[in-house]
Parts: sequence; C-alpha cells; structure tokens
Amino acid sequence: MKQFIWMLCGIFVSGLLVGTLSACGAEQYSVCTITTEKPSAAQEESPALGEPPESGAEEPLEEPPAPSPKPGASITAEEDQARMLAYGKVLWDMYLLGLRPDGEELERATDLGPAEGNRFALVDLNGDGAEELIVCWDQACMAGMQGLVYTYDYPEEELRLVLSEFPALTFYENGTVAADWSHNQGWAGRFWPYTLYQYSPDSGVYEETGSVDAWDLECVEGDERLAAAFPGEADADGDGLVYYILTGEWYRNDRTPSGGLDGRLWDTDPVDGADLEDWLNAYTGGAEPLKIPYRHLEEVSISDLGCPRPEVTYPEPVG
Repeated sequence: MKQFIWMLCGIFVSGLLVGTLSACGAEQYSVCTITTEKPSAAQEESPALGEPPESGAEEPLEEPPAPSPKPGASITAEEDQARMLAYGKVLWDMYLLGLRPDGEELERATDLGPAEGNRFALVDLNGDGAEELIVCWDQACMAGMQGLVYTYDYPEEELRLVLSEFPALTFYENGTVAADWSHNQGWAGRFWPYTLYQYSPDSGVYEETGSVDAWDLECVEGDERLAAAFPGEADADGDGLVYYILTGEWYRNDRTPSGGLDGRLWDTDPVDGADLEDWLNAYTGGAEPLKIPYRHLEEVSISDLGCPRPEVTYPEPVG
C-alpha cells in the first residue's frame, strides 16, 4: 500500500519536474540541464581531519554571511541570478520531494512532507569566483547519507555533480577535499579513516587521490599475538599509531592481516604521523580547512536564493 501511495505521489508531482530538471544521467558525475527563467514580481514577493566524530552530536550551523560582491570579476549579475535559481530548484526538489536532480530518491526520515534538518552551503570552492552548492544529506540512516557538491555552468544551463561522498567533508582552499569514511570498524581506533580528493580543472570534477587508514595498537592490546605483530618499527614517535596511505587498486586487497600475524593490515608499508602529514601537505599545500557557512535545509533559507517555492500537495497517509 505504501508503494501505491508513492506511485500516486510520483504521478502528481511529475508535471512539476517537467521544465525544471531534464537530460539527467544516473552516473556519479551527472549533468542536468536546468532552465533559469526569472521569477515574476508576484513570485519575488513570496516569502579536524582524522578525528572520530562525536556520536549523536549536532554540528552547530553558522548564520549566513551578509551579501557581498562576488569575488570573480567575470561573474555577471545575470549569471549569478541564474545560478541561484538553479540551486534553488535543486534544493526545493530535495526538500519537498526527496529527489536529487538526476531523479535518484534520497532517503528521508519521514515518508511524506518536507525533509527537515539537512544542510547546505554556497561556497566558491575552486577559486573561479562562482559558488558551488554543497548538500549534506545526513538526516537518514548511515547507508542513506550523502555529501553532494554541484556546480552550474553558464550560459549552458548545466548543473553538474562534481563530488558524491559521505557527508563528513573537509574542504581546503586549494580545491582538496577529505571525506571521512562512513565507518571505522577496522583497527584505526583513535584515527578516523578518510579519502582524499582534488579538484581537476581539466575534468571539472573532484578526482580521488588516495585514502588513509590506520592501525591503533590499543585495538589489539588484549591479544598478545596481534600486539606482537604491530609494526612498531614504523611507529617512530611511539604513540601506538601507524598509517596506511592507500592509492591505486588498494580496495582489492585483503583488509585483514594474513593469519592476523604478519603486520600487513593493507598491502602497503605503514608510515608514521610525520610521513602522513607530508603526504597530505603535498595536496593541500599546507592550507587550512575552509570554514563552511552551512544553513539548515528549510523554506526560509531556500527562498533566500530567489527561487520561489513550487506548489506540492502530499497524499493523506493511509489509516
């Protein structure tokens, strides 16, 4: 019955999406064409990396910064308005319908009605003067959480998904992004594994450069044989943590030591914290993480972008 209700809802809102989202692919880095007609006058009047996250703690959201001139001299007012309208349409579809621009259904805390509590931000991440749209869809079970970054190409009117990851994202000024893994169920212990991406001007997307996992000696202290297998020769600072920098086809390797005793948690040599820092700095250039001004995904924050709220009617729940 629940599926039938959703079928009725899909039939009702399908007309809403026509002319809003089209030519969308289902690939990770998809391209969507979005029309950006200006709203009428009546419509305008309408209202630290590697550390484990705190369980259940809600990240405080900052107040949005006051409007200021765009940093890119080549960004015209017309282009900026088109971009805000496109981003607004994306956010309304997510908020009201639980749909990504490519048509993929997002997992929501409630079956019907607006999806409250998720976050978004507008930030120029690659320094070209045009803001990207970051969406942290984290009001879902772990498997349904998504961190999405979109950019808008003008005048082509193309919305592009340039990164899709778990929503624990750390952005750097030079276009590098660290995405925490959704789980830390190995032997990393005090360290939270992550994957590193870097924005490529040639491809126009964030490309994966590698991942980092760790072996925390505290995780195996209760087993003398496993503790003896810990690669202490790589632990130069003696803190009981060694790191594995994973590149290439690392995901095809066995994630556990062969027999639990050879000290090769991954098929690569472990390194100490100083070597890991050098590797990270090679991509970030020593830049500090950006402070992202996230806003709650709600009507007032989406309306501030200048895109009017579409009319959506939800079916009454059965029973």
